[in-house]
Order: sequence, then C-alpha cells, then structure tokens
Amino acid sequence: MSVDPWSVYSGNALAALSHISNNDCSFPLARTLEVTFVSTRDNEQNVTVSQDIEANISAFVQRIRQLAPRLNMIKMSGGPDPMERVDVTYLYFGSLTTQLVQFTSRIDISYGFGKAFHFLNADAIRNLTYLASRFELGGEQTVQLIRQNAPTLQYLHVAYRCVNISSIIQDADGSYVEYPHLQTLEVNRGYDSRTPLRYKFDGAVPFPGLRRLVCVNEYPFGDALVLFRGNAATLEFLQLTMTRELAIALPQSSIFTATSHPKLRCVILKLHPSMMPVNYIDDPEIIQFMMDIAPDAAVRKISKWCVNQLPPRLLSLFGKHTSLQVLDLPDLRLSIWNAMTLIQSLPLLSDIHAAAPTLDPMPDGATARNVVAYVTSNYSPMGTRFRCWHFGCDFSRRMKDKVKPFLLLVLACPNFDYAAAVDYEREKFVKLLEKTIGMVAYKKHAPRLRRLLFGGWTNSFLHSPNSTRGSGNGSSQPN
Repeated sequence: MSVDPWSVYSGNALAALSHISNNDCSFPLARTLEVTFVSTRDNEQNVTVSQDIEANISAFVQRIRQLAPRLNMIKMSGGPDPMERVDVTYLYFGSLTTQLVQFTSRIDISYGFGKAFHFLNADAIRNLTYLASRFELGGEQTVQLIRQNAPTLQYLHVAYRCVNISSIIQDADGSYVEYPHLQTLEVNRGYDSRTPLRYKFDGAVPFPGLRRLVCVNEYPFGDALVLFRGNAATLEFLQLTMTRELAIALPQSSIFTATSHPKLRCVILKLHPSMMPVNYIDDPEIIQFMMDIAPDAAVRKISKWCVNQLPPRLLSLFGKHTSLQVLDLPDLRLSIWNAMTLIQSLPLLSDIHAAAPTLDPMPDGATARNVVAYVTSNYSPMGTRFRCWHFGCDFSRRMKDKVKPFLLLVLACPNFDYAAAVDYEREKFVKLLEKTIGMVAYKKHAPRLRRLLFGGWTNSFLHSPNSTRGSGNGSSQPN
C-alpha cells in the first residue's frame, strides 16, 4: 500500500477509506501490511499545523485496523522528502509510524526513512517478536527500540556502518542487555572506510538461545566470543565473514570443540575483502578454524566463497563430515579423481556446487584410452546418494573438456543424473554430451549415460541452487 503522509495529516486518506464499506473491501485474514510512504507536494500545501493532525492520524490507523483486524506484521519503506516542511514532517511522521506499528508484534523497516525514523516514539512500542532495521543503525530512538524489546524479540536484523553497535548489548550505565528468546540474529555492516568502535564484554551472555547467526561483511565486536557464549547447545546455522583477526581469535578461544555444538548443521564462511589478495585456503589459521568450527559428523552443508584449490588437509577435513549432504564451493576446482574420493568418503552427499571437474592429473594406471575401464573397475559403484553437480561458467576451459568428467561420474555414481550448467551454456553442453556418448569408449554405456541428458529437467526443482533440501538451512524466524 502506498501512503502519502500529507494526505493522512489533512484527513483526505481517511475520507477515501471511509467511503469503502467493510463488506466491499476488508481483509479479515491478512497478517502483513506493506506500506511505502510517498510524499506529493500538492498535498503538502493543504496542511497547516493548526489542523487536528493527530486526530486524523489516529482515525486513519483505526480504519486500517478495522479493515485488517488480524495484522501482526508491518513492513515500512520510503519516508518524507528532505525538502519537506520540517514543522510538520518531524512532528507527525513519527506519530504516524508509531501508531501503525503499535498494534503489531513484528516490524520490518527498509531503506528510505532517514532522520524521520529517529522521531519514532520508541517507548510506546513494546513486546515485539520480530524487528528488522535495514537502514543505518543510529540515533538513540533506534537503539532504545531494540533494547527495550530485548525480552521478547525472537528475530533481529541490524544494519550499521560506523556507529557503536555495542550499544545493543550494553546500555548507557554499563549494564549488559540480554535477549533470552532471540533465535535469529543478522548483523550487516555496510561499506565504510572508518573503523567502528569495538568493545569487549567480559562475561556477557546476550544471546543464550540463538539458533541462527549471520554476520555480513564484518564481525561487529572486539570480543570474538560474545555472540557465541551460552548458545553452543542451540546454534544450528552460522554464517561469518572471515577476517584475519577472527580467524586467529576463534581458534584460540577453544569455543568450538568436537562436541560443543551438537545442532550446528550449516556453516557458511565468506572472505572479507581485506584478505582477498592472499591464498587464504592454505592459511594455517583458517584451516585450523574450519577444523575447530565443524569437527564432528553432524554438519550437513558447508559453503565458502573464493576457494579455488583444495589442499590435502582440507580434503581430509571434509571427508570427516560423514553427514554432509551439500558442499557449496562455487569457485572450487577439483579433479574428477579428488571429487570421487570425496564422494566415497561422504555417504550422504547429494549435491556439489563447484567448478566443472577436470580429468587431469590422471592417477597412476589411468590413460586417455583406458579411462572408462579404469573408472568402472576402481570406482563403481559408489556415492549412491549423490545426484547433482552445479557448475558455473568458466571461460578458461573449453566446454568439451567439461563433458567427459561428468560422464565418468555417471559410471561411478549410480544415481547421478544432473550436471547443471548455467542456462545459456546448457544447450551446447547437452549437444556435446550426445556427441561424446557416441564415441567408441562410451558407446557401450550409452543407455546409462543418456540419463544425464534428461535427468536434470525432471529434477530441476529439487536440485535448484536455492533448494534447501537436506541443507539444514531452514528459517528460524518466528511465525
């Protein structure tokens, strides 16, 4: 719903809604209201501070509640034009937004509010279970809104740049704030060249029941442990952007041990831009951290960016995750031989997201002439759960060099039926598959190999890159 605040102030919006009867237009089952505030200067000219603006706002909100009595979530975006009249904008926009959210328990604030949101009457908004603040965190009103709803919040998304985000954990008098029911915390730092203030919180346990933790772009606190204290028994999903400091601090803390996080099922590690120039996958601290963060057999999905090599230590590490179902390393380059070794060691693995595998280097005893016989003799059958390999575009390799490894994988894995090329390469890939299947070395296995031509189309939904099948990546947001 698009709302012009000035039409609300003047009473025009209420007049328009009043002409609609509940029988003609009502939403008795609606649970979510999406509001985009769009100001027009024509309506602005019709508003004076002498009007009973507060009464018009209250009546408008009450009418919304009559039309949709079961609303429990409001999503707001947009906001006043910076050129608008300050006397009305900052007096009444906060009142309008405050009254709209007062009868809900879930609010989602998107970009565009600017300074106007700082005039929200945060003290009047309590018992929230869901709060997403997707604009720059700043202003005492915003921080107050988060802290005073700490006892009831189950989902919290905070965006910030260079402000002191520590204020959501520690109030002005130094007391720690606890979020006893919070299940999902997402912290997103936007780009800023300045370094934010970082504080340590000795002994603080602000998030004791956390199930899902996402830190985008940078870990926000000087205390590497504060987000992990007290929730080892509940944490299921972890996404971190790795910095050098974090990669050193977490292993040293010993907070991750072989039995410390029994419910952790999905681990996503992303690389901070400050570490891009180094080949971090061979970095001892990073590998040690990976071994500490997910050492047991419970993890079902591992995902990481900017990995293009798999050293033996890391290959061995992945092989220990016997419950692993999804390996999502889109830049990883594997030989077909390393891939099959990995699949052999992971009995539940069903999906790999990585670059198309290579044939080279060949193992001892395998040659271009006998490679089909070599695979059927040494690797078949294996990986009975493995079904899908997603690979992206790689202009450094010819398409025909990508085809043979996948055909060999079909021979080794009895249920592998989907090599998922990007859309604009799919037709060329299929044509080369058909051509290669007709070659002498592969022809006698043609009935089996031809499954690769069609399996992907019938199972494309199950194997789509966004599928959460078996990943443990279910949302823990409250209803």
